[in-house]
Amino acid sequence: MNGSKHISNCYSALQGLYWMSYGAIYTFAAVVLLDRQFTDSQVGTIIALACAFSAIFQPFAAAAADRGKRFSLRSLMTLICLLTIIPMALLFFFPQKALSGVCYVILILLHLAFQPLLSALGMHLLNNGYYLNFGAARGIGSMSYAVLAFFLGSLTLIFSLRCLPVIGSLLYLLMAVLLQAFPETKRSGSSIVSSRGTVSILRENHRFAVLCLGIILIFISHSAINTYMIQILQKIGKGNQELGQVMAYTAVLEFFVMIGFSRFVKGRDCGNILRFTAIFFVLKAIFVPLAPTLPLIYVAFLTQIFSFALFTPASVYYANAILPAGDKVKGQAMITIAITIGNIAGSFLCGHFITLWGITAAILVTAAIAVIGLICFFLGAEKTGPIIFSETQKSTES
Repeated sequence: MNGSKHISNCYSALQGLYWMSYGAIYTFAAVVLLDRQFTDSQVGTIIALACAFSAIFQPFAAAAADRGKRFSLRSLMTLICLLTIIPMALLFFFPQKALSGVCYVILILLHLAFQPLLSALGMHLLNNGYYLNFGAARGIGSMSYAVLAFFLGSLTLIFSLRCLPVIGSLLYLLMAVLLQAFPETKRSGSSIVSSRGTVSILRENHRFAVLCLGIILIFISHSAINTYMIQILQKIGKGNQELGQVMAYTAVLEFFVMIGFSRFVKGRDCGNILRFTAIFFVLKAIFVPLAPTLPLIYVAFLTQIFSFALFTPASVYYANAILPAGDKVKGQAMITIAITIGNIAGSFLCGHFITLWGITAAILVTAAIAVIGLICFFLGAEKTGPIIFSETQKSTES
């Protein structure tokens, strides 16, 4: 049990390091690229390209780890950590515009590709008898992000934006070292999602397809706010320091929901929970760009509690409840793909909308798109019955 606890602690630490690196790499991506003379539309295109390439790359990386012929899951994750350091080093030493754009595409591609492998590692360990508290580990990830994000804005003012690739490189180096504490995992066919056969789920389950469309439309607005939050703050006279503090605040809100998810939703219908989250995604997309002061932006982001923070675990339980045994993992994949498509479209479209109409109008247009997504949520989300947690789940989430 002591060895199992040690692995659980290491996994929580790995989640923490990964989501801290998200702050250094993804949260400040628009800030860095704008500083290197890219336009708003170019920033959106770069981030959208990176997300698209990552979505293509992820199934191949997962399949390679699943086969285990050349790379184990641990060794593949270690390799990605070391490769991620290379574009960050180039960003630090070579600030030229064109090279910076290429480096950010590669950097975000590798960073996002690591995320499903991190989840797969947790499933592998659990399948091999190790104790893991997934809710707490993911909550620690959000809290770690909050701590670093709070200070990142100030650090960029003191040391310039060049401190971001240094911080990101150190975090990924620590992740590569920490991964060596994990055992080599045995191959498990259900641990990593296969890219084959996912489209068949949409053909056979029309309501699930409508829900996935709703997720894409909702996440266009969610991604637009996250990517272009710096422009929202600059509109009211704020900057990098406030960006870090606002994003830290939202992560703290997520932490309390994710770590206590089983207590919050026990006995409730998961389809209704998803509909409920869609309402607050729309409200967030309306309230955040219209907030005229920083305190009101903080108030507007209270919607994060009932939107993204609740949606993230609820979508996992929904797919598990609504789909037959052979399609559960593929259903999870479809939700992840829908989110990725929404992120791609949000980054790309909003960048061009900002160029045309300015930041406030751009986010409100994505809010209108989110309203269509809300309708899709209400049409597509089915009743699952009350969520019931097993005794094992209760003990691991306590």
